[in-house]
Amino acid sequence: MVIRSYGGQISSQLINNYPCGSAVDKHRNILVADHSNNRLLVIDHSLSSAHELSVSVDGGLNGPDTLWYDKSRDRLYIGEWQGGRVIVIDHLKDFNTSQV
Repeated sequence: MVIRSYGGQISSQLINNYPCGSAVDKHRNILVADHSNNRLLVIDHSLSSAHELSVSVDGGLNGPDTLWYDKSRDRLYIGEWQGGRVIVIDHLKDFNTSQV
């Protein structure tokens, strides 16, 4: 049973093509790996708005595919499909910040 959804239209400017992994922070914000657009999106818990989470990494993100958020360590793991990297971001308190 689907409770709610966000995006899903080809013309959507926020999520299109290939959303992959997701993670949830303590405020119930949802982080989505937007594989085809090489970015991470934060969707608020009510699914009413979204913004891009900027990640400063050499060469930018390259096909982010999987996410793991370790709340106890404030650590985000990003696995890339095309880039072949695992990116680890320390001291991430939640997904409300606009840049990490």
